[in-house]
Amino acid sequence: MKKISTTKEMRSLDAAAIDKAGIPGLILMENASLQICDKIHEIYDGKLKNHAIIIVCGNGNNGGDGYALARHLFNRGAAIKVFSSCPLARLKGDARKNADIFLAIGGKIKELQEGGTLPQPPEAEMIVDALLGTGITGPARGFTARLIEWINDRPEPVLAVDIPSGVEGDTGTANGPAIVANWTVTMGLLKRGLVLPPGRDLAGEITVAIISLPPAIRAGKHIPFNLLETEDIARMLPEREPTSHKGDCGHAFVIAGSPGMTGAAVLCSQAALRIGSGLVILGIPESLNPILEVKLTEVMTKPLAENEEGCFSVEAIPAIEEMTAWSDAVCIGPGLSQHPDTKDAVRQMLSKISKPLVIDADGLNILGNEEEFAGILPAGSILTPHPGEFSRLTGLSISEILEKRVDLTAKKAEEWGVVVVLKGSPTIIADPGGELYCNPTGNPSLASGGTGDVLAGMILGLLAQGCPPVHAACAGVYLHGLAGDIAAEKIGIAATIAGDLDRLLPEAVRLIHQGDDEKLSSR
Repeated sequence: MKKISTTKEMRSLDAAAIDKAGIPGLILMENASLQICDKIHEIYDGKLKNHAIIIVCGNGNNGGDGYALARHLFNRGAAIKVFSSCPLARLKGDARKNADIFLAIGGKIKELQEGGTLPQPPEAEMIVDALLGTGITGPARGFTARLIEWINDRPEPVLAVDIPSGVEGDTGTANGPAIVANWTVTMGLLKRGLVLPPGRDLAGEITVAIISLPPAIRAGKHIPFNLLETEDIARMLPEREPTSHKGDCGHAFVIAGSPGMTGAAVLCSQAALRIGSGLVILGIPESLNPILEVKLTEVMTKPLAENEEGCFSVEAIPAIEEMTAWSDAVCIGPGLSQHPDTKDAVRQMLSKISKPLVIDADGLNILGNEEEFAGILPAGSILTPHPGEFSRLTGLSISEILEKRVDLTAKKAEEWGVVVVLKGSPTIIADPGGELYCNPTGNPSLASGGTGDVLAGMILGLLAQGCPPVHAACAGVYLHGLAGDIAAEKIGIAATIAGDLDRLLPEAVRLIHQGDDEKLSSR
């Protein structure tokens, strides 16, 4: 996993390296600039001589990285043009030192005047954005905003230093003009603003620069937010012993379906089986059972008592208790309906189920608000809301949820004592113990009815096989997104439907087990 830091966490690591390890800030800046230089060297296939590169520097440490980079590129024969967004007399600290060194070796820096006409140098091969760092809050303003727009209007590809200027380091938001980069080289650790939209989408290809923070310093600062990677998922997936039989591979019970919503029940239960559950039984309102007997082959069905409208009723509870005793994990919700009788049945059965639950879709809507369900869910349960459902559970607005998605998901997982999967782009997974995970897979092909039912079934199937709840959630989300990536490539984004994910899931699992990072990273 890659750690994802806040601006405060990264500053704390830098400060500890300087104060406790005695590493001068100038050395950290030097290491950062060398890593950026190496990235540009890679982009140009190892040939820097005579390549025309424009570097636009701000007045802080981000600009200092730019001045140090200018020296390295100049020394390697690149044709460098350096612009400062402020008079050099205003530079301080390590940024001033690196500007002075660059001038001392024969480099030239053009000081831009606020309110003046922006230069029109000949087209170059690259622009390096070293204007603003991760600490910006609110929109870029004034002359800096003009420079950002000037860079974006030019034809050259852009490499951003640490984060595209104009993007907030902790939220990824861009409330004003922001650099649209082709590459970003970020220092030390990934930043939240590089994995959350729109910053994620403005950053282009991201490289994490190794600036030689001592391992002991990094180990001493706990950072709870993690980016999931292929090898993490491979470790999370269950393995079958050579002597395994269906009884050893997990019993999953799905409570789902209502008139007009049998597809949700099918998608969920089949996904639980496809991900490896040995046995899956779908509990369905009894009048719908003949339909499900036709739709399903490998999944077994259990007809349950219903009301006159074909929805679950409280009379189904004794049979549900019997099935939950048989199962290792239970999913409640896909296509369930919100009929009052079904609501009563679900709320009554929650206090009777001791097995870990996956609660999705109508199951989440039936829970009501957090005051009604907090503390009553079985240990090891997983909630899988999208922002609208999370809004209904918490009473918070969708805009507030999206703005604070990471911290809110962590807070509610701890308060509710469950794993929370806040679906979206990206999906955030939070463990009640405080760890957080960001999923990098997936694309808009998942914006199709039924894909959430497939995800719920996948998480259920992993949970039933004995995966720890947070591992079931992380692996389910990652594989679900990866199947969507494969579908987008093979079928097309708009043409993908939920059933395609079930069909392509085996290929996604094979890719994980093969550890084909090159193939995965190209998707």
